[in-house]
Amino acid sequence: MSLAQANRHTDLSRRLMEQANYELHTMGDRVQASDKASGAVAQAVKAIAEDRNWRHRSHNLRRDIVGLLADEFQQPQMLYLQAIADQLHDNYYEDWLGEALVTNLVAEVNSLIPLLWEAREQGENPSFTPTPLQQRTINRLLIPEEEALADESIDLPPPMPPFRPPAG
Repeated sequence: MSLAQANRHTDLSRRLMEQANYELHTMGDRVQASDKASGAVAQAVKAIAEDRNWRHRSHNLRRDIVGLLADEFQQPQMLYLQAIADQLHDNYYEDWLGEALVTNLVAEVNSLIPLLWEAREQGENPSFTPTPLQQRTINRLLIPEEEALADESIDLPPPMPPFRPPAG
């Protein structure tokens, strides 16, 4: 993981947001706009992950990263941004959102994605102390990619305990 790669992700994030706006407002292509806006969010998260040597190859890992960042920077809107990106990503494959909704969602990404860009510029928040659960997530993100690929359970949530309702 490298600074050059992190910078590349940030540059691509910014470019994809420009493309999303062009596709939507100039070309009228809500499907491509959806793809570009969701990709812009993913690339912004990847940039931060690169800076921190965190794995980021899947949507679920990037969702975990956004959850950590939202807490670290006290920016719960980052969770909303990720949820919008997920909706837009789904729309790229399904084309089930109308033009008005895509326009609103892309506008939300435009207004919220700077939170991720600014978080990267600020670097790690020195006053943030992760909870034990957050630290476990960070430790999992720090596992080398080869090790994680060798044991697919690493990136799965722990199994649910058995369901045993109280006797009536």
